[in-house]
Amino acid sequence: MVTIPAVVMDRYGRYIANLRKEDFRVYEDGVEQNVAYFGSIEKPFTVALLLDVSGSTQYQLAQIRDAANTFVNHLRPNDRLMAISFDGKINVLTEPRSVAMMRQEKLRIPAAIDGTVLYDAVAYALKQMAGIPGRKAIVLMSDGVDQSSVASLQSTVDDIAEDDVLIYTVQYNTLPQLPQRLSAIKSEKARRKVQDRLMKGYALSEPYMRALADKTGGRYYRADDLRDVGPAFEAITAELGVQYTLGYFPKQNANEAERSIRVKVRYPNLVVRARDSYTTGPTIAMKE
Repeated sequence: MVTIPAVVMDRYGRYIANLRKEDFRVYEDGVEQNVAYFGSIEKPFTVALLLDVSGSTQYQLAQIRDAANTFVNHLRPNDRLMAISFDGKINVLTEPRSVAMMRQEKLRIPAAIDGTVLYDAVAYALKQMAGIPGRKAIVLMSDGVDQSSVASLQSTVDDIAEDDVLIYTVQYNTLPQLPQRLSAIKSEKARRKVQDRLMKGYALSEPYMRALADKTGGRYYRADDLRDVGPAFEAITAELGVQYTLGYFPKQNANEAERSIRVKVRYPNLVVRARDSYTTGPTIAMKE
């Protein structure tokens, strides 16, 4: 079964609730599919919260921690949360558990170590979420700059095409702190080398964060100041509470690894936001 999380809005951006299975039409490679599964918006979801606490954020850790706890407070008590921080390594702050339990204690973020394994953290979260049934999402809060991952930008973008998880990205700007970080490097040659490497990372950061959101049907948020993260988290939790989930068994087999998806509703002036494609391996594609 191919599962598709979907959000429906009117032309003013207001979320539409109370739609039924028969209100949706799903097309794969232009061929209409039979909707075999329909999940209403009332069902709880599991979310993995990824927090970048690397060296680029060391001057803002208190604000990041406050923003994360604000995010937890906006979730519904019967939702489930997995919290992960990352710097030079991945730190699992809590395995998936109910938000009601999470609210009894604050998230504690360990001291940062050198490096930023952003791509590894995304790959890890995707792997963990793959085994979780039901509605699920990843919320990534980062400046989008990777320094020391084994996984690559392209490998994580490829991986999301095979999963049914929504990814919401919140990118905040750490570039103004770069001169202060570089000032700790005494050697001018080493400082220039690090600066060149980081500037290349900053150039890739926004396209990467946008790609994660766009390719999964999530949303990208830009927060130039960490004070803007709170409203972004509030918007994300509001949207997670009004998702539908559609599922279908593809009518046709295809040799191509990537298949296009289009989701529509029968009412005019409504917009559906959902992933527009998925990738399947040859073994899956050959199944009847």
